[in-house]
Amino acid sequence: MESFDAVLSTKVPATLDKPASTAVTIMPESTGTLDLSWSAAKYGDKIPATYTLVISRRGSEKRIEFPVATGARQVSLPLQELNKRLVTELEMEGDKPGKVAVTVEALPLADKGNPAALKSYKTSSAPLELTVTPFFATSRPNLYFLVGDLSGRDGAPAWKEKNNDHLLFADDNNALAYHYYGYLKADAAFKIFPEASIGAWKNILGLKDGKLDMSGDDIKLPAGSAAGYYHVTFTVNRGKLDPTKATITFEPYDVSGKETYDKIGIIGTAGIDWDHDLFLEQSKTEPHLWIGRGIVLKEGEFKLRANAAWSTNWGGQEKDQFPTDFGIVEGGENWKVTAKEAGTYDVYFNDLTSNYFFNKLDK
Repeated sequence: MESFDAVLSTKVPATLDKPASTAVTIMPESTGTLDLSWSAAKYGDKIPATYTLVISRRGSEKRIEFPVATGARQVSLPLQELNKRLVTELEMEGDKPGKVAVTVEALPLADKGNPAALKSYKTSSAPLELTVTPFFATSRPNLYFLVGDLSGRDGAPAWKEKNNDHLLFADDNNALAYHYYGYLKADAAFKIFPEASIGAWKNILGLKDGKLDMSGDDIKLPAGSAAGYYHVTFTVNRGKLDPTKATITFEPYDVSGKETYDKIGIIGTAGIDWDHDLFLEQSKTEPHLWIGRGIVLKEGEFKLRANAAWSTNWGGQEKDQFPTDFGIVEGGENWKVTAKEAGTYDVYFNDLTSNYFFNKLDK
């Protein structure tokens, strides 16, 4: 009988299928996915394999890994996520074609009693070269805030030009979209302030003839709308603000079953330690929005948690490193703050959606 090691040693790498086009251009408005597939890697006749798709650049050790579900031999990479990772992790230039190599690494799906031992049987497909033109997208988006009479809670700041509580969170998968989730009165009125306009009352967006405009009136809910929680979506080009391309929509948002927390804090060595929370401040206008101003984060690790307990906690996505400036988290991994990224931050967190943003102040 042929030995287990002998079977594994008769390995044949996977082969990537050539896509219809090897040239990919990603725009801010691009939707859809990059679809890639491959033939099975072979270890003897019966041992299946697990796969990881790898994208790298020639002459660089940097690489992006995309784990593949067990048993699958294809992936669909959302173009917006791919663009972000190409620019921020592979440091590709925006609006400039660049060549990347795509490979598929395979490991036998077998138990040798020591998972590390299987690494010696890893195979890698021949590279597939793609020419990709990404658009420039930093992990730090432009910032926009809602300022005005939003919820009417007692003590709530209304038309305060320095009020930067109500951050529109950038969409992680759509480079044109920003989102706000919160309670709006039936007669709520506000305007959209770009970051540079906070405190200045200049270059702020209102509504004029139903469209966003720098000289527009207050933005309000559509006529006949009831008070309640809404998902506000703001779409705008990410570069220079062009009001003619900006839109705003309102959609009722169901918060039934959503808990309102007494407190949310940073826990971990990057804050105080793993025994003491560094608490954020609950917004005076929206109980699900939490803000930490001038928070000092040290080199170390941390998570967010509710009510100083571990039953509800939030962390980063495994593929991301701190500071992942925008995204959505549920549970997640510890955020790891390096010596380079340690510093002073404004922290924004919405517990309804797990949207977060770490805005570094001492750049």
